[in-house]
Amino acid sequence: MFLPAQRLIGIVTTLVVMAATLFATDRGGAAAAHSGVSKAALPLVIYKNGNDDSGYIPSGWMGDTGNIHYNGHCSTAHPPHGSDCIRIKYASDSGWGGIVWQNPANNWGDAPGGFDLTGAKTLSFWAKSKHAGQIVTFGYGVIGTAKKYRDTSKVMRKITLTKKWKKYSFKLKGRDMTRIVTGFFFSAGAAGKPFTIYLDNIEYK
Repeated sequence: MFLPAQRLIGIVTTLVVMAATLFATDRGGAAAAHSGVSKAALPLVIYKNGNDDSGYIPSGWMGDTGNIHYNGHCSTAHPPHGSDCIRIKYASDSGWGGIVWQNPANNWGDAPGGFDLTGAKTLSFWAKSKHAGQIVTFGYGVIGTAKKYRDTSKVMRKITLTKKWKKYSFKLKGRDMTRIVTGFFFSAGAAGKPFTIYLDNIEYK
């Protein structure tokens, strides 16, 4: 049994409209899930030569926070660019400490925030330690799926620092960067003695 041409055209048209509606609904749901996220202009500089007004705040202190000492205007470490850098001292010979750069401040995934960093190809930074051999974990995206406002991507890598400034880069190609609440972090253990690390030129581009 063949359907009249006009009726067949009507059925096809209805199916196309339904598919378009479902697609729009799905996209709307995705947009709603990422509400409150601003599209970042690239490059986005988290810190450079004392400037740290990107919107990512070093507010998420972790571990033995009483032994963490943060100085965002250290001028004695001869940074690669400019005069100032970040100096972080951990004053105990045991335990561990770390800091997460969050948007907004103190956001562990319970509130809207973060930036859409779509288009960023790398996260790079410069780092060194007071004593060679300090192992530090660096990365971004610490908020997992258990939280409503999670990071949509993450990178974590252990790096052994030296006493000389060195640039490190994480490649971001193929990663979902549509909501990054925690734009940068570090964590490190004392390993029997206090440690000091230095950071500069933290940026997405």
